[in-house]
Parts: sequence; structure tokens; C-alpha cells
Amino acid sequence: MDKELSTKFCEHPWTFLEIQEKGLFNCCPRWVNHNRIGDLTPDLDFYEEWNSKRSKAFRRSILDGSFSMCNSEECPKIQNGTLPTREEVLEGKYGDQMKFVLEFEMDVAQPPNTINLCYDKSCNLRCPSCRKNLIQYGEKNEPDKYKKTLMINKRLLRMIHSKPHKVQLNITGSGDPFGSPSFFELMKKIDLKKNPDISISLQTNGVLFDERRWDRLKNLHKITDHISTIISLDAGIKDHYDKVRVGGDWDKLMKNLHFIGGLGLKEVRLDMCVQKNNYKSIPDFIQIAQAHDFYSYTSRIYNWGTFSDKDYDYHNIFDSKHPDHVDFLKVLNRDYHWHKHDWGNLTDFITD
Repeated sequence: MDKELSTKFCEHPWTFLEIQEKGLFNCCPRWVNHNRIGDLTPDLDFYEEWNSKRSKAFRRSILDGSFSMCNSEECPKIQNGTLPTREEVLEGKYGDQMKFVLEFEMDVAQPPNTINLCYDKSCNLRCPSCRKNLIQYGEKNEPDKYKKTLMINKRLLRMIHSKPHKVQLNITGSGDPFGSPSFFELMKKIDLKKNPDISISLQTNGVLFDERRWDRLKNLHKITDHISTIISLDAGIKDHYDKVRVGGDWDKLMKNLHFIGGLGLKEVRLDMCVQKNNYKSIPDFIQIAQAHDFYSYTSRIYNWGTFSDKDYDYHNIFDSKHPDHVDFLKVLNRDYHWHKHDWGNLTDFITD
């Protein structure tokens, strides 16, 4: 047992649920060593799976201080040392809810507070860093997978509507909420009369986030101050955008950014996954965020299985042996004056 971790606490297994095609998780799948806590069967019951034997085992590993089911090399909270101590939690320094969580037993009567919806890969783009082909689940394309997403939608809505509670829905880490017919239908069916404490985060490429589609989501118009969005821009100029966002429309996206900025959303953040084909437009990317008064965030490219080793080496400017590495460092270490920018995991490459 890690002596330092034995004094720490993490509330994720009591408050967080991620729904993927392969099953249910109560932490980010990359951050844990265990398999899913539940399966997406036709008779899926979220409450039952939320307190399954596998879920309780994960909670127990936190309470006994072993963190034995966590991947300490991948979990950013463990790596960054940001987990609170049990003493701090019990003293109420992180709020009554977290204190209450620490005093929980294995069963949790309340539904999860944060739900990541990652069970539909449908997207209107086919970016090389994410996928090799266009993926669309629908009545004509992948009908079985489409029917499964509709089943999950139905059970999910039942859970968030049956017992009013604060819940954050993060849509999506797998595709696009506007490019997915299933996720778009889900958003249309969210009933704030049944649960007025729903907040939503939309992770989108922004191309389809326009006035026409937003007008079809009138049920969400009254809670714009509870809606945030992360827009994967991935470039600062059209030439770079066309290379990394295959199927996108730069001019339409720029028009949509203006529209989105006027909606009064809680927060808008532009994201950029940095690689060889776009790093030189980092200054332009930050300038776009600044012009709209948006937050901005940068991260490094990873190989999610879509690149060959040779192709990934070509894009991976973070490797000190890459021919563009020195130039990348020069671009990264210019004087930027945007207080709403977060360098993410590029921070280690900033020298000043």
C-alpha cells in the first residue's frame, strides 16, 4: 500500500459514471486497472449497476486506502498530487457533499452527479487523429448500434428524471452531440420540469452547432447559464484546419463561433490538439479565443490507434528528435497574454 495514498480520498466512485459502448465505468477507463462496473444489456438498470458488486469493490479500494484498482501512472489526480486528504475532507474543506461521501457506505442511493456520455461514436467529421472513416449510427447505417444507443437514452432519461438531483451531463467524448442523431434526440427529450437541476456540457467540433439546430432545442433555452461547451477547433488558420479536421468547414465554424458567443452560455472553451500540421497556428488559435472572450486549452496529440507508428512519429513534435521540435518550442514560448488560456499537458515544454 502506498503510504501517501492511504491518507487520501477520491469521490469519483460515488459521484461519477461514464457510459461507453463497452460498458459502465465509475472513473475514466484510462485511470483505473479494473474492468467496467456494469454491462449495457437489454434489461439495463442504471441504479442496479451503479451499486453493483464491481462498483462496491472499487469504492472499497478507496476507503481502505489501497487505491488498488486505480492506475496511478495514468490518473492525473494521483500524478499531480491533487487528491485531498481524508482529514481535510472530514473537516469540511471540500464542502459538505464530499464530507458526506467519505462517510458513505458501499451503497449510494443518489444517482451519479456527473455522467459522461461516450456510447455513440457518430460524428460529422473524420479527423485522422480520431478515426479513419466517417462513423454514423442511424436507421440505415449501423442500425443495431443505433437501436442500442436509443435504449441507453431511454434508461438514462428515466434515471435523471425519476429522482430530481443535481447532475452534470457531459455529451460527448466519443463523437459529436450535433452529429449524432441519437444524442440530439436525447437533448430534445431532457425535461427540466422533471429535474430542474440538470447541467450540460457539450463537447463538439462546432460545425453543426448553428442557429437552425439550436432552435430545435427550445427545451434547453431557459438554462443557457447551466450549459457549457468545449469546441475542438484544433487550428488557428483555415489551411491547418483543413488538414486536421477532415470534412469540416472553417468559414461556417467561424460564423458559428459568433452565434455561440451570443447565447449566454455558462462557459465556452476552444480546444486545440497540437501536432506537426497545426502547431504554427497556436498564436492564431489563442487570438481567436481572445477575440470572442472564450477560454482556450491546448493538449498534445496521442495515438489512439488510428496512426501507424511511422505516421505518429511524423506528427509527434513533442519528441526531442523530431525535426520540428525546436521550432515548436519557439512558437510555444512566445509572449502570450491571454489569461483564459490553459496550456494543459504542454506546460512541461514552456521554459519561462
